[in-house]
Amino acid sequence: MTSDGASDGAPSERKADVVAHALLERIVSGELPVGAILPREDAIAEEHGTSRSVVREAIKLLEVHRLVRPVRRRGTEVLDPLRSLSPEVVRAMLSPRPGVIDRAMLEGLLEVRALLDVEMSSLAAERRTERDLEALDRALAALEAAVHDPDLYAERSLLVGRALAHATQNPLFVMLYTWNELVAEDLAPLFRATRPAPAPHLQALTLLVALVRERDAKGVRELITTFHAWASPRLLQAAELARTGESFPSALPSASSRAANGASAPRVTRARRGGSSGGRGGTRGSTAKAGKERRR
Repeated sequence: MTSDGASDGAPSERKADVVAHALLERIVSGELPVGAILPREDAIAEEHGTSRSVVREAIKLLEVHRLVRPVRRRGTEVLDPLRSLSPEVVRAMLSPRPGVIDRAMLEGLLEVRALLDVEMSSLAAERRTERDLEALDRALAALEAAVHDPDLYAERSLLVGRALAHATQNPLFVMLYTWNELVAEDLAPLFRATRPAPAPHLQALTLLVALVRERDAKGVRELITTFHAWASPRLLQAAELARTGESFPSALPSASSRAANGASAPRVTRARRGGSSGGRGGTRGSTAKAGKERRR
């Protein structure tokens, strides 16, 4: 047995993370309500089969997440999880138990994501530099290279958002985008099930970058708003089907197949699809033209 009380050779940080997450779940579920005092360290240690030093480390982690605070002569008091901005707290509230998604929290997250995405992308159009455009072009090239590999494409799709966040010239948008990535990790299966097929999705992103290149903040705002109005209901529906044990693609036409057939995909994506001309240069020119025609 190691000095931290772990008998399996795992480092103390890993065991402390396990204990901290178990306590975190009890706090966000309300089992340990706001104002309550955490159980004694020795009781928590016995429950998890570990040492008090590991429990103390776990409680320190909860303090970092602003979920608890030490109170002299009382113990460790539970704080309101809604006052914490920690991605781990939001993830626990989104998924209180493995395989379970809280619909109200998901609706709230999608609403905030849409608002931030619209503002971030329109600011990027107004403030982008030539270096930002180069980063966006590299992101599109990386996506184009992964268009036949759905898993790699999903991973690389984050590159465009990161480049847009940097293009705002506001470091807080970069931090918020990173926060969003961390919070959404547990929702990856939902996003994968409802995302349009890589080819039309790439076309929509290419149009977005073309609008950013033109500094067309109004066009960017319309494009992003349209996309979220299309995607959010599908994510909520996928979450509901997952709750009942149904598969999203088998229970209704998937976003990929519908987009491929030109049905129910965002209007801007359909408009862009008809103008593709093959190479990167032709794609950029046709998307710019589509943006101008749409504004008329």
